[in-house]
Amino acid sequence: MPVLSVDGLSLVDILLLGVIIIGLPLEALINLKSARAELASGKPGVRVKHYTQTILLLWGISLPIIVLWASSGRAWAELGFDLNMSDWAFSGWVLAALIAAFFALQFAQVTRSESVRTQIRDHMSKNTIMANFMPHTDEERRVFNLMGVSAGIAEEIVFRGYLIWAFGLFMPIWSAAALALVVFTVLHSYQGWSQLPGVLAMGALVTLVFLLSGSIWPAIAVHIFVDVINNGTVCRARMQTV
Repeated sequence: MPVLSVDGLSLVDILLLGVIIIGLPLEALINLKSARAELASGKPGVRVKHYTQTILLLWGISLPIIVLWASSGRAWAELGFDLNMSDWAFSGWVLAALIAAFFALQFAQVTRSESVRTQIRDHMSKNTIMANFMPHTDEERRVFNLMGVSAGIAEEIVFRGYLIWAFGLFMPIWSAAALALVVFTVLHSYQGWSQLPGVLAMGALVTLVFLLSGSIWPAIAVHIFVDVINNGTVCRARMQTV
């Protein structure tokens, strides 16, 4: 097996896939209990610490993929860095816009309605894992937003661009996308099992955006938007008045 390859898996690909598919889940499983306990402690700076670690991890996985792509001389379009302007591709952008509009509407409802804010607060009180993970202070919100931007770029490169490309070498594209979605969902188990159906649904929608558009750009855009606006939604919901 070559160290680098233009059109197939190389030794470097095998190492990267091993880290993503095996290494990351093992790391999450090993550190899950201690990370949840640390977040539950509410100690000053603990959430910023975890957000920062996540940002570094995201870029630590995605940047090697970019370097690998450039070093191998692969077409960037195969990773999704392309703008397809066909009618079919346009439907992917439309879907991304509809997803963004849904979460923007949710944010507007939270801003206007105390009853909606109460519903979200009640929901979060039943999910202490996410309540402990979400930001509480202005500094935490700023770093969380930076993490959202990083996740929007890095996770799309890894799970939509790279994994679908790699799995697609051995199976139909929709099967490759489904398998990549499974890996994406499992790696979000730190949010608690009750959150995984939502993660799966959102991941499936963004995967569909990627497949329809043939481009990683709308997937990145909607991923960033959803992460950042959801942070704002939770922030507004925690306020008794707006």
